[in-house]
Amino acid sequence: MNPIKYLQENGVKRAMKVLYDYKLELLLEKIVFVFTKHKNLNDVIMIESHNDFDCNGGAFYNYLIKNGYNKKYKIVWLVRKKAKSKFPTNVETVPLYGPSLKKAYYVCTAKYFTYDCENVQKKRKDQCMVYCSHGAGGLKNAKGKLHVPPYVDYILVQSKAYAPIQANQWSVTYPDKRIIAIGYPAQDIFFDESKSDEIRKITSRKYKKVILWMPTFRKGGGYHRNDSRKEQKLGIPLIETQEQYLKLNNYLAENDVFLIIKIHPKQDLENLKIKDESNIKVLTGETVKKLEIDNYALMKCADALISDYSGAAYEYLQLDRPIGYVLDDVNDYIAGFVVEDIHTLIAGAEIYNFEQLESFIVNVVSENDSFKERREKIRNYIYEYHDANSSKRLVELLGL
Repeated sequence: MNPIKYLQENGVKRAMKVLYDYKLELLLEKIVFVFTKHKNLNDVIMIESHNDFDCNGGAFYNYLIKNGYNKKYKIVWLVRKKAKSKFPTNVETVPLYGPSLKKAYYVCTAKYFTYDCENVQKKRKDQCMVYCSHGAGGLKNAKGKLHVPPYVDYILVQSKAYAPIQANQWSVTYPDKRIIAIGYPAQDIFFDESKSDEIRKITSRKYKKVILWMPTFRKGGGYHRNDSRKEQKLGIPLIETQEQYLKLNNYLAENDVFLIIKIHPKQDLENLKIKDESNIKVLTGETVKKLEIDNYALMKCADALISDYSGAAYEYLQLDRPIGYVLDDVNDYIAGFVVEDIHTLIAGAEIYNFEQLESFIVNVVSENDSFKERREKIRNYIYEYHDANSSKRLVELLGL
């Protein structure tokens, strides 16, 4: 890397942040490794997740605690933000970014690592690292933005049939013996028979139907990243004006439908111009944390999902409920797609305009589920298992 060019392109402030967050951290780990490389590994499990304590890492952690694994193993969370909560016995946190002597010690001596997004590099061959990912794939192309390093021991996927597509997205040559089709821990909640009341964190009112809209980010998710040429005038796809947004709310009210629009945590909020209405609730990454909402529990409460190229649509497949795909910028989506013909992986209504959005809502209200057979076919292709045992299978894989 040319340091002068890097400074010109990214600025001194970003360069100093990269130096502090990554370079000093690696130097400290190298020093600690000198003193620990001949010691026995400790019964420590290090976990990282997409947004701290969520996704697959969060679900796996909850399973470990519920089943008492923290009595034998110390569980260490790699977190982006300092946690304020009190933790169970034998659980603590260390910062994901930046130098930390405690983190360096655990990285050099822990037996197990699981990560959803960003990993710390393991230091020894006898340490075990598992990549769980933070989603179920989706239509959008992420090749070149995601990379699974060669020192990762296991790569979790949903099914053997779908594995080649996922491997390609992670720049992994398929077949690869590291790829294990045991499912994702976060989806265990979909098959938990206990009643979920996550919706009560948002509203106390009862509605005929609840629809969850989870658009993927277009602008955001990285330094100056923008995946679509089409301008989102209100900060969300499809809806072009405030008048149209209010018309949508009125339409929802007429049909006694509650719409939750959950903005992707990596979406740039600068252009977000929508707000809560009588039948619409807007959730951002900040409000989700404030209300302590679990994405998967929220999905479980919804009668239908609206998404697009996001992995959220493929998570929701496990619930076997109606899905609508907003594709109004499909010809302007410069990130590209995982397959040449995306329609082969679309398991629900394609929505290109406001009228088709209204039609999708009507079908949800009237329980006209014309895509059920197609949805089940794609669901069985993408998923090997439809059960609540993915965390259990991960425990067995690690030999805990």
